[in-house]
Amino acid sequence: MVTIKDIAKKAGVSVATVSYVLNDRPVSDEMKGKVLQAIDELNYVPNEIARRLRVKKNHTIALVLPDITNPFYPDLAKGCQDAAKENGFTLIMINTEDKEDQLSGAINQVRQGGIDGLILANAMKRDMSQVEALLETPIPVVFAHRSIKELDVDSVTADNFSGGYTAAKHLISSGHQNIAFIEGLLGSTVSLNRKEGFKKAMEEAGLAIRPEWMIKGETHYDTSYNGALNLLRSSGRERPTAIFASSDLMALGAVDAAKEVGLAIPDDIAIIGYDDLFMTSSLQLTTVHVPRYEIGRQAVLMLIDKINEKKSNRETKNIVLDTSLMVRNSCGRRRVY
Repeated sequence: MVTIKDIAKKAGVSVATVSYVLNDRPVSDEMKGKVLQAIDELNYVPNEIARRLRVKKNHTIALVLPDITNPFYPDLAKGCQDAAKENGFTLIMINTEDKEDQLSGAINQVRQGGIDGLILANAMKRDMSQVEALLETPIPVVFAHRSIKELDVDSVTADNFSGGYTAAKHLISSGHQNIAFIEGLLGSTVSLNRKEGFKKAMEEAGLAIRPEWMIKGETHYDTSYNGALNLLRSSGRERPTAIFASSDLMALGAVDAAKEVGLAIPDDIAIIGYDDLFMTSSLQLTTVHVPRYEIGRQAVLMLIDKINEKKSNRETKNIVLDTSLMVRNSCGRRRVY
């Protein structure tokens, strides 16, 4: 099939220019002529559903989530829903269970029509080719929470590098030098940025990052529990005095693992999480607050602006929201024996 990339290459213009011509947005007569000639020479037949999307709004937005059972996402979804409702749009949600094959199905579902725009909260680097194909359609797309740094797409995210850095600095300033880290999904910019923030704080303090203390948590409670349990059981006298888990679900796994081996929190081991989920306050878990509701809300407002946008020179917008450290009782000062 001929794509708009093929048309752009044939006409010697950008993909965006081809998109503007197909969407009847203003471009110069010279550019329009080149695009129309390329379309004719390549026998390009625009997708009928895409054509309908260009001429009629359905006032419907799709939100693609990676895991609807993860308590991180209800607040983000609520922010999306509230902003959509306030602006006369209906929000539908699609759950991919963080599986690559499910994302392609979700994208095909969206491309079948009836959707004015798309919020992707599940984007990972492995999905780049699929998202690129989606960007060739007239459907506006905004990344929320996760993004793909190689793609020039509007996004609303949190400052996860700063959050990871601040959390690690808090542990270090409390006297901890032997700190383990539980990392999330490989290929996720969110997990990568939190890890990079942790590493930066450790390097500044001149502290070693021990490979055997880097636990694969994959954002899951069970995986983190087993990883932390193996670490704490095998460490002996050299066990870490603190664990920084890059999500609260993983931190809860570490908490239960510490209790399983008879360690008191925070006297024997400090634990810090990330996300500030609803249960962390009652559990007195120190964590990093992520403005999940605001991420969802601003992502939808940005998407609606894109749906209504008619300018041909629109620049990509990337909003990065601040995180904040919620200090509770799971990170006391390191005791010296």
